[in-house]
Amino acid sequence: MSTAESDSVKQVREKIIQLAREIEEHSRSNMPPEAFFREFLSRVVGAVGARAGAVWLRNGTAKLNLFTDVNLKTTGFFEKADAPVLNQKLLDEVMSNGQACTHSPNDGSGVQVPTNDLIVLASLQQQKQCVGVVEIFQRVDTPQQARPGFLQFVEQMCGYACRYLDRQASPKPQESKQKLTEQFEQFLLQLHRSLDVGEVAATGANDGRLLLGCDRLSVAVQYGKKTVIKAISGQDSVHQRANLVKRMCGLANKVILMREPLTYTGKIDHLPPQITTPLADYIQESGSRMVIVWPLFESDAVVKADEKGVKRIDRQKKPIGGLIIEQVSESQPRPGLQEKVESLSDHISEAMHNSLLHNRLFLLPLWKMLGEMFRFLEGRGKLKVLATTVAVAAAIAALCFVPWEYRVEGDGRLMPVEQKDVFAPWNGEIVEIAVKGGEKVEAGTVLLRLRNDELLQQRLAAQNTLNEKLTTQHSLQGERDLAEQQGSKLDVQRLDGKIDETKIQIFGARRQLIVLERRVQNLTVVAPRAGTIATFEVERQLLNRPVKQGELLLEIKDESGPWWLQLEVQEHRMGHLLRAVEAQKGMPLDVEFMLATTPEDRFDGKLRLIETRSNPSTGKDKAIVNVRVDIDKERLPIRRIGAEVRAKINCGQRSLGYVLFGDVVEFVQKYFWL
Repeated sequence: MSTAESDSVKQVREKIIQLAREIEEHSRSNMPPEAFFREFLSRVVGAVGARAGAVWLRNGTAKLNLFTDVNLKTTGFFEKADAPVLNQKLLDEVMSNGQACTHSPNDGSGVQVPTNDLIVLASLQQQKQCVGVVEIFQRVDTPQQARPGFLQFVEQMCGYACRYLDRQASPKPQESKQKLTEQFEQFLLQLHRSLDVGEVAATGANDGRLLLGCDRLSVAVQYGKKTVIKAISGQDSVHQRANLVKRMCGLANKVILMREPLTYTGKIDHLPPQITTPLADYIQESGSRMVIVWPLFESDAVVKADEKGVKRIDRQKKPIGGLIIEQVSESQPRPGLQEKVESLSDHISEAMHNSLLHNRLFLLPLWKMLGEMFRFLEGRGKLKVLATTVAVAAAIAALCFVPWEYRVEGDGRLMPVEQKDVFAPWNGEIVEIAVKGGEKVEAGTVLLRLRNDELLQQRLAAQNTLNEKLTTQHSLQGERDLAEQQGSKLDVQRLDGKIDETKIQIFGARRQLIVLERRVQNLTVVAPRAGTIATFEVERQLLNRPVKQGELLLEIKDESGPWWLQLEVQEHRMGHLLRAVEAQKGMPLDVEFMLATTPEDRFDGKLRLIETRSNPSTGKDKAIVNVRVDIDKERLPIRRIGAEVRAKINCGQRSLGYVLFGDVVEFVQKYFWL
């Protein structure tokens, strides 16, 4: 990139940043909605270089109305009769799921757009309720790689607009204070309700974020020198291998071990050297503009005041974790955030300390179970013990003596019995496809054609060699006739030998040409039998593709003939199956199965064939054995080649206990035998 181009890109970037800052400043002002959204929309359209833009808002009804627009007439929106209807469908989609999206007339998604433009849509929310949509009309020739950037920028700017709407709907100070007090009481109730570390961390992250008013709040727990992120607001679980979580763990670990709170507002000059690198890595990964990492310590005077009245953290207390508070859009902590963090950290650290102490109890699940048992025996203990003993004895007797059908499960596919695979007869490139997936063909129907330039060249060379030998034979025959007329017997004998040698060469050349001709003819692949093409999207998979001899090209299956189930049974189940087959003395075992296409129905079949060897299972560690089951195809409401099947093979009767807990018995027998 030249210097002039670099300067131009830099100027455009600075202009976009300046427009974003202006939108952020307007969101903090008390401008009326008409003026704010007019200024907001003009800057967003100018920043992304769009053709036009519009803001749609609800005006006391469920229907969206056009609130303001920029150059909307130039898009032809008002000239197309069906444009409002198509546009309303796009707006309803965004209002229903709250997700920003893009639509284009040539993106192949099938979604119709109101104009011939790239449409960028993002929702406007007021107090977590969708109240409007921002719609940007971008040029349709916008590069595909630039669209995610436009979508991200518009979505970020809509975040400022959402904050403006929240400020407009914010309650009065007295009401806000009362509501905050109620929220804080509910937070404390939820925080101290559980002694589970994960539940305490999740409550602190999700409910604490609402009280602090930050964009994201995470709770870290310290185990020795290792830091683990237990909860992140807005997430049901934490993926510890994610890059964001790894960077957060590294930063929290350094701050917690340093035992001093960390506040980042855009500058790192004042920070210790050991914090600078992990902080920079995390900021780059998260994109946050303000980060506070607040260590949590054991209870009992975690925070003390020195002689000057300044609160300092007692360095004698052991750290148990930390809070990570983040703001994405603002670089300065919001008013009152520091005081709220100090208050919440005391309560969270107290609840976290109690939960950690509780979970360190040796054999805690066992003590809980014993406690529940002794609590159950309180009051009329003897009667309860007697009733419990009788119930347990009855259950054990039923498990030991009640017979029940033992069935071996297997998963597989529904397939026709008669099927044939078509392989590549020779190396080549597929130049023509004559059939489609699902098409019915007869035996001898042309399926596809291959081209092998090397084979064609060999045939041409063989033809030239044959022509050359025929010419040589004709020439030698002429010389022999001339020598015979001249009476030269020696020349006649010599030429007869050459003619015989040439005939042998001609015979070999003709044989070679016949073989090559047969190979060229085989490049036209025909159906070996009648049936249905079971290969999906034949043209997309095979056309203009080079193949090797013996490579599978197509699958032909006869749907009009009999069908069966191709099942895979785990090898460790085969003992039950083989014993049941032997006990039947030649009679097939009953099989019950269900199709994934109709899971509400059950069908019957008969076990027909068991493979004599085990095979490795695809995607599983255990070996499997293939079995075949005969079925009545006429009873199946839907027959699809390769439909998923789940079957149970009846292997006779065993005790109810073995049917229910046989896997446990076999596991003990396999891994704990002496």
